[in-house]
Amino acid sequence: MTMSKRPEPAAASQKMPLTDQAMTHLRDAIQTQKFNPGHEIDFAALAQELGMSRTPIRESIRQLMAEGLLELLPGGSVCVTQLSDADADSFYHVRDKLEIVAARAAAVHISDLEIGMLKANLELFDNARAEPEKLSQIDNQFHAILHGACNNTYLSQTLRRLRIKIGLLQGRPFRNPERINDAYKEHASIIRALNSHDPDKAQKAIAKHYQSARKSRLAPF
Repeated sequence: MTMSKRPEPAAASQKMPLTDQAMTHLRDAIQTQKFNPGHEIDFAALAQELGMSRTPIRESIRQLMAEGLLELLPGGSVCVTQLSDADADSFYHVRDKLEIVAARAAAVHISDLEIGMLKANLELFDNARAEPEKLSQIDNQFHAILHGACNNTYLSQTLRRLRIKIGLLQGRPFRNPERINDAYKEHASIIRALNSHDPDKAQKAIAKHYQSARKSRLAPF
């Protein structure tokens, strides 16, 4: 059965505001573990790297502090938030439940274009097996596409924030070839489930993916 297609979002007609550029840069650095928990933000270096004044840098940091991704240290420095292990169960429980909701919705609403994007992402993942940091970026893109396909902006935004915060807890997810191979197979299974437009299959595939990922992150290096 051919599924009805949602209108594709129009390309942005204006350049992203400087504050948003700085926020995106910082979020990416945190999510890919370029900036690890406890990393102090160097305002001057960041402004120079991004080619902007400190004003949008300060505003972006203020907003990320409000989101809980950055925190103020004694003396006025700002660092990437350090979360305790006690936070882990709460984050994972909420994330897992919402991911199932998103996967079931995506199975109903996903377009052929989005399926194609996921397949292209899977190929990128396969070709980057020797580059753990790149794999993390590709993995984040995979889940961003999936979340976008659920047709619920609030849900996808909430999951994006949860994924970034969980990144503060888990460190680098692709630390061994076995996990990389499992993740590749699990992503392929998720794509097949979504392409079948069967919410039950999508739920089963995403649940298996996160169960496997959590076991891997609990294992010793």
